[in-house]
Amino acid sequence: MTNHCGSCTACCRVFAIPALEKPAGKWCDHCDIGVGCKIYEQRPSMCSEFECLWLNSRNRDDIREHIGDELRPDRCKVVFHPSTNPEVMSATLLPGSPDAWRRKGVKKLIDRMVDSGYRVVVGLPAATRKIMFDQDGQHDVQMTAPDKDGMQWSIPEEVQ
Repeated sequence: MTNHCGSCTACCRVFAIPALEKPAGKWCDHCDIGVGCKIYEQRPSMCSEFECLWLNSRNRDDIREHIGDELRPDRCKVVFHPSTNPEVMSATLLPGSPDAWRRKGVKKLIDRMVDSGYRVVVGLPAATRKIMFDQDGQHDVQMTAPDKDGMQWSIPEEVQ
């Protein structure tokens, strides 16, 4: 097993992995918690292609673009990752940590993203109620239930 995540295995808990029949919010059967993937060389492409924002920042040449170790997902209890919308960043909370987004460093990162023009959606895995942070502040958003691939989308207010 070779990875650049260190002992972080947070993504192995928060995401649904259809190829492994793993639901969102549950530990993957192939995760050696705090160590890594037991099937690393054979893991699904969804896993091998994924990079959270923290890991992505570590791959940047300019050290000023690195996100601090305190914001590594297993430490801050939030996995920041891109959504299907390039203007929206997802912040998936680890189960049991519904208020992790309120921590000083996490909230500061959310605020920086919003100041940069992103919208940030915060919530527990597969939750149908989440919080959206944008230029207009903070507000609740209704989400679809996860589809067969574990994907969710916001439901426009006029449809709710």
